[in-house]
Amino acid sequence: MNGTENPTQQATCPTCSPQELQEHRVLRRRGSDLLVECLNCKSVHSIRETAPKPAQTRAAQIRIIVSRGESSERYRIELPSDHRVAAEDELIVDDPSAEEVHLAEVTTIESGGKRVASAVASEIDTIWARAIDEVTLKITTHDGSRTESERLHAFGDQEFIVGDIVEVRRKKFRVTRIKTYKAGFRKYEGDVVLAKDIKRIFAERVGRVRSSPGWR
Repeated sequence: MNGTENPTQQATCPTCSPQELQEHRVLRRRGSDLLVECLNCKSVHSIRETAPKPAQTRAAQIRIIVSRGESSERYRIELPSDHRVAAEDELIVDDPSAEEVHLAEVTTIESGGKRVASAVASEIDTIWARAIDEVTLKITTHDGSRTESERLHAFGDQEFIVGDIVEVRRKKFRVTRIKTYKAGFRKYEGDVVLAKDIKRIFAERVGRVRSSPGWR
């Protein structure tokens, strides 16, 4: 019977059980060295206490569909099985075919056949995301008589500012408002939005460029 004054320790016993663990009563402790008594055969011997090994977290292989403009690509990413993924999280996606990595923002998660706001990796069926390292922006322009649609490419961390005058394909525009994915419209002069957060830019045609960021 285990006494309250003496803790027990699982260990092999050189006398009666050299291959299998037996319960031992700890008689004396000096640092990590223990003097123990086998509860099976009552023999006394010394053992060294070892720290328990941390449980290893298994990895989950998850299908992820990354959209970039009008196209999309399928990849697989590896995450710790207990890692929780939520919409708007940013993930690094490895593209082995191009030997590149992409930064993508999670838009939708499917778990158990349903779309959910978040889930642990081991329960995720598919992740949908959009590439945000480089983005294609839609820009609606108005020149007083007609409205046109343009597209431009930008790095995800490039800033766009309401009120700035910019040049796209030799045409000059002043940004009047910016529609974002998360915060609706930004329409006050000086409002700054990163390219990766922009859903559409609205601009009006002007005749002279005062400042022109390096748009491509």
